[in-house]
Amino acid sequence: MSFRKNIKQRIGINCSTFTELQKLVYEEYVKNGYDSVMKQHGEIGDIAELGLICTEVSEAIETVRKKERGIQEELADIIIRVMNFATRHNIYLEPTIVIKHIKNMKRGKYHGNPVI
Repeated sequence: MSFRKNIKQRIGINCSTFTELQKLVYEEYVKNGYDSVMKQHGEIGDIAELGLICTEVSEAIETVRKKERGIQEELADIIIRVMNFATRHNIYLEPTIVIKHIKNMKRGKYHGNPVI
């Protein structure tokens, strides 16, 4: 049994696509009351939620900077927050990511910019 399948079975997650996972993650977001709070505040809620994504990115940066373990968890936090924001706005990331990747493939090495 693969590691991925074993984890899914142990925690009771039954999803096989990114979109299914996005919906599952959003269900927890709604269950915990975040959806109604963010919707209630409109644009300010959107800005706050994007700020929370930035906070997760900052935590990932600190993990790397301090050479600590746990970067995978910080990256997961970023993705979960992005999934929730996207779902609240009826954006399903799986097809969007594929389309954007195809677009990026046509941009060339370093997207035409010099590397740092």
